[in-house]
Amino acid sequence: MPDPITINVDGRDVQVQPGMQLIEALRGPAKTDTPAFCYHPDLTVAGNCRICLVETEGPRGWALGISCHMKTAPGLKVRTQVTSEKIVKLRKGVMEFLLVNHPLDCPICDKAGECTLQEHYMGQGRHESRLEDEVGKQYKGGADHRFTDSKGEARGGKKIDLGSTIVLDQERCIVCSRCVRFMDEVAQSPQLAIAARGDHAYITTFPGKPLEHDYDLNVTDICPVGALTGKHFRFQQRVWMLKSVESIDPSDSLGANLTIEYNVGQVNGKVWRLMPRRNPAVNKSWISNASRMLYQDLAKDRLTDGVVNGQDVPLAEALSAATAALTGAKRLAIVASGHLTTEDNAALLELATKFGTKAEVFGGSWLPVGQPDGIARSGDPVANRKALQVLGVPDNLDALVARAGEFDAILIAGNDLWAADAAKAEALTKIPVRVVLSSWINATTAKATIAVGVRAWAEVRGTMINCQGRVQVLNACPVVPNPDLEAVWQVVNQVGQLGWTTESQAWKAAAARAPQLQGITYRAIGPMGQMIAETAAPAAVGV
Repeated sequence: MPDPITINVDGRDVQVQPGMQLIEALRGPAKTDTPAFCYHPDLTVAGNCRICLVETEGPRGWALGISCHMKTAPGLKVRTQVTSEKIVKLRKGVMEFLLVNHPLDCPICDKAGECTLQEHYMGQGRHESRLEDEVGKQYKGGADHRFTDSKGEARGGKKIDLGSTIVLDQERCIVCSRCVRFMDEVAQSPQLAIAARGDHAYITTFPGKPLEHDYDLNVTDICPVGALTGKHFRFQQRVWMLKSVESIDPSDSLGANLTIEYNVGQVNGKVWRLMPRRNPAVNKSWISNASRMLYQDLAKDRLTDGVVNGQDVPLAEALSAATAALTGAKRLAIVASGHLTTEDNAALLELATKFGTKAEVFGGSWLPVGQPDGIARSGDPVANRKALQVLGVPDNLDALVARAGEFDAILIAGNDLWAADAAKAEALTKIPVRVVLSSWINATTAKATIAVGVRAWAEVRGTMINCQGRVQVLNACPVVPNPDLEAVWQVVNQVGQLGWTTESQAWKAAAARAPQLQGITYRAIGPMGQMIAETAAPAAVGV
């Protein structure tokens, strides 16, 4: 990283990196609130909204410029709204132009509460409207979707179905072009465009073509107003009713950063959406549609109690049966899982150690591995595969199939083997006692002699190591279908009487097995994750 340089902001000297966008320097090191509509840190600069205007000193004195387009240089002098009345006045003017023909949809708009237009009006606008009632608003929109409302006013397009995921409101659009740039630059599928000119410009798709892409819902996130909304969340919740916790995508080994947004003001609460969380080193600001929709599974087909020999039983009874069966086994196969946290797998390894020579650990996955998409998915559906490698868990599920007859009990945790490859997994029915720890009722719980419900990925605190070697934290959302459910490591702790009381102890046990993890604490990992030291993996466990 180059040596920092000094710029002057509102009379203060500030240390910044050379060549960074001025708006980022103002928002970051200078700690000066700088609004923007069109600027986005992960898209190219458009410079068309003009609300990030500042004054900079040059050979001809102080001149106006847009901070999103300017870069830091030694000796740069900047005036912002803090010391320049001109900037205050100009930003109010930008807000007035944006709002003069904007529909008054806030009471019914899904973006209300997280709308950049609302936020910047309160921060930069607060102007008195000069629009006369008899003049009325001139709503924008394409000719194909214009209509006359109940008051006889000509309106722009509303509730335009763009495709399978998104609804467009043309008259709300402020033509920031973020969505167009996203589809061009990130999705690399230019399906959106700006039609017409000047104050008649509006967003649309190409004639007869729907908006369809695996990442198209990201345009609803970056839309600064309510012009683009996702069908899955449309009219479902007011955003100020939601709380959030930080987590990661559990369905891919890149581990895209996201937030889990939930409302606990209902019976048992509910998770309402997953939103991308910016991490420049992992997924930038994007998540795939598939990752975004994982929240729907959290309330579907959940295993909220236990099953023993096909009969539903309370969790405590199922856990007692599992403990007795595993403790009494003569030869036990333990299947670790890359779909579980590092702490869960550390508990399974500790259980194998506790049981001694009668227990053997198996790992791996039969799920096919695809290609990375270059945005936010690696193509590997085993999110914590790297942790299994770091912990020394062998990739030997096929060996387990071949040797199934050697075992009288098997413990499968967080791994739907029958869904991954039913033909191979069927050999495991030779094992008379099959204990399954699962969050969902699935093909593997159907084959279990004892099934115990456990918490899902969104309901636990723990870590996963992504394909880059980055340790990342999952935080527990308080919405759980049954408060008595516990994380896998807690269930295993009770089975083996490991004496653990917190996930931190499970993490320390993992670190004790892997030199790459030593010295890394939850506090050190932080929201952006921490890279592990790539050293030789420990000897494989149980082989």
